[in-house]
Amino acid sequence: MKRSTMPSNILRNRRKVKSLSALLLALLVATVHFFDRGDASLGLVTEVIDGDTIVVTTEDGKSEKVRYLLIDTPELHHPTRGEEELGRIAALENKNLVLGKKVRLEEDVERRDRYNRLLAYVWTEGPDGEVLVNEELVRRGVAMPFTLPPNVRYVERIRDAFREAREQRRGLWNAAAGRHFTGEQIWAELPTLAGCFVTLEFRTARVEKKGTRSLLLEKKGHTAIVVYESDRPHLPSLDMLASGKLVLMGKVQTGREGAEIILRDPTQIVTLSP
Repeated sequence: MKRSTMPSNILRNRRKVKSLSALLLALLVATVHFFDRGDASLGLVTEVIDGDTIVVTTEDGKSEKVRYLLIDTPELHHPTRGEEELGRIAALENKNLVLGKKVRLEEDVERRDRYNRLLAYVWTEGPDGEVLVNEELVRRGVAMPFTLPPNVRYVERIRDAFREAREQRRGLWNAAAGRHFTGEQIWAELPTLAGCFVTLEFRTARVEKKGTRSLLLEKKGHTAIVVYESDRPHLPSLDMLASGKLVLMGKVQTGREGAEIILRDPTQIVTLSP
């Protein structure tokens, strides 16, 4: 048999090329497995606007503004409220998760909101497999559940992540844990507390219906717990909420008639007692 006269360095280089080719093939197969889903579009995140909104360039070259489903993060660029507590941190966490990365955009029943933003569950690859970014932001304590039917596919996952964040006192929970206020105290400190996360101790004296909103009010009525009609199906009934002492976590904001905290999800309720 004729012995090969090929230099050893060339043989080593060929082996390296084969190993590299095998690695690239494995990565390609893994990427195809992750992103090749019939119910989703694929893209690259080119900009992070805030904690729950990104810009994605899709495979067909379109630029889409994408709003995360089922969550709400503190405002960063609100025209009247400005930057809210944890707004910058939420945006930074979002950047760390998705900026410059490939994502899979999974839609639900309604595709767009009134601002023509694409509504989606945003998936990316993490070190341990798929990551639902919407869920991860809630788990890190920088987002709250925001359930708006009919887009409710992963609502239980989001609520479980919120409970975990509350138990571990992450992010907004850590901020709210040391801030216990009555409604009157919030009203008195509204200029300072607007946009902040607090724990409210509340006993309802009356319920007023105003359009699509129901207001739970104390005797003096300067601070209201607001329940929207769209949120009522997954919350305790208004009668139950008004029947005893309610302790809940939420974001203080300046409302139409005073201070308001919006109750959007049952996981905001810490206790409800007679």
